[in-house]
Amino acid sequence: MVDRAEFLESIRHRTRTGQYKPTQAPDVAWTQKEERRESPPIEDPPARFLQELEVLGGHGKRVESLGAAHAYVLSLARERGAKSLLRWDVEELEGVDAPLGEAGVEVIVARDPENSERFKESAASADIGLSTAEWAIAETGSLVLTSGPGKARTVTLLPPTYVAVVPADRVLRTVPEAIQTYAEAGDLPANVVFHTGPSRSGDIEMEIFVGMHGPGDVHVILVG
Repeated sequence: MVDRAEFLESIRHRTRTGQYKPTQAPDVAWTQKEERRESPPIEDPPARFLQELEVLGGHGKRVESLGAAHAYVLSLARERGAKSLLRWDVEELEGVDAPLGEAGVEVIVARDPENSERFKESAASADIGLSTAEWAIAETGSLVLTSGPGKARTVTLLPPTYVAVVPADRVLRTVPEAIQTYAEAGDLPANVVFHTGPSRSGDIEMEIFVGMHGPGDVHVILVG
């Protein structure tokens, strides 16, 4: 029988190689007490967010304009050989439709109810999912996503490649800051999800698999 100390040491050993823990985020629960440290103040939230996202295995880039973000999406679609892209029905993303169509990539806008058969078929075959985000969190490289009309959760979960376009001024420093933002607003959305890097799943042998239960290829474009 493996005791608790040995089990936790095994977890530390297996996650250290892949740098699963964000570089400067508060240490995880199994970290030895003497290793715990206070995180330094985050002076540049967008830069820190991109740093943490890269450590998690995601891809991030900061661009000056929404047009440049759309160009990134087009370039990525060509690079991935995408045949179709499923996107949220929001104004910020409308500019990708014409360039992608000219490149032979079908754009599917999430206007149908998420539980409709037509939407399910579209989502199941899409190569790329594209959305915006409510917030990004610098210390963990996370996105804060909410769902609603035109913002189907499936867009962010089912396609193997997922892209989020987020204004740089929507990057918060910490998770508590994000929670406080909703608390002060006093109107919590029905569904709030913290989306952190590519999907990871661990089996009983402590092997980590990327992309098994969600996108394995995650890109975030900060605008501004």
